[in-house]
Amino acid sequence: MRVQSASELRADARGVPQRNPALARIRRGVYARVDELQDAIPGVRYLARIEAVAEVRRRPTYARESALAIHGIPYGMEPDRVFTTGDLRTAGYKAGVQHSRVQLDSVDVTEVNDLRVVALPHALADVARHRDQRVAVAAIDAALHEGRATKAEIRAALARQSRIGRARAEAAIDFADARAESVGESWSRVVIHLLGFAVPELQPTVRGNSGAEWFPDFRWELTELRRPLLGEFDGLEKYGRIAEGEGRSPQQALSQEKFREDDLRVENDTAHWVWADLIDPTRLERILLAHNLPRVRRPSLWLPRPA
Repeated sequence: MRVQSASELRADARGVPQRNPALARIRRGVYARVDELQDAIPGVRYLARIEAVAEVRRRPTYARESALAIHGIPYGMEPDRVFTTGDLRTAGYKAGVQHSRVQLDSVDVTEVNDLRVVALPHALADVARHRDQRVAVAAIDAALHEGRATKAEIRAALARQSRIGRARAEAAIDFADARAESVGESWSRVVIHLLGFAVPELQPTVRGNSGAEWFPDFRWELTELRRPLLGEFDGLEKYGRIAEGEGRSPQQALSQEKFREDDLRVENDTAHWVWADLIDPTRLERILLAHNLPRVRRPSLWLPRPA
């Protein structure tokens, strides 16, 4: 999607200004085509908001989730503002932009697609200090999984930042796991942990009744008297992603997933959940308790509460 500085108004044959229906305002003085904006996925719309800031502000340095978006790191919850940092002359929130007045080390600044942005380890550490644990862990998981950053690099960047929120950031870095394969899995791990349930095994290899090997998101080995419990996050894109990866139609992928589910169910119990159950952790709590998954600790005070 291309954003541009342009007038939203145009004159009719009589010279009377009229709104151009082909353009939608992203912010004052910056527009994008309505059809492109409507067809864009949320992440692309957020990038359009970021580029709109570049149109009206002189070489901003993007930070936090805005930096993660520019670096192409998913995190799962689009913010309501664009984040910038570095300029010591201004701070605070204005016109949809949250600015932090911080003296940046040269190693913490880079450029991506002609946009000035904090380096990825700095963005990950900063998000971990300030944002929801689900968002922070998801971003760090993705960076580790893709080999884009290491925990040592993130900790080094954290050491160059304010001590505010450092314990929170250290907890997110410690908890992050390169084996996580999606934002939904990362969010699930965080919520399961904060609810006080046992840490599940990630991406286990489970042999079904047919002899086929399957790879559910999570597994809990309980006692000899209990069947193992498998955990599956069902994102809306799940069957489309499976189909695309295997060269099949979504209907074929759905049929294969049904066979997989039946094959695993013979010797395992399976708990399923969706995004709404992660946004409101009390919903996932009810699902896991219904499957008699025991708690191993009290729920954390960092547990997000529904609005």
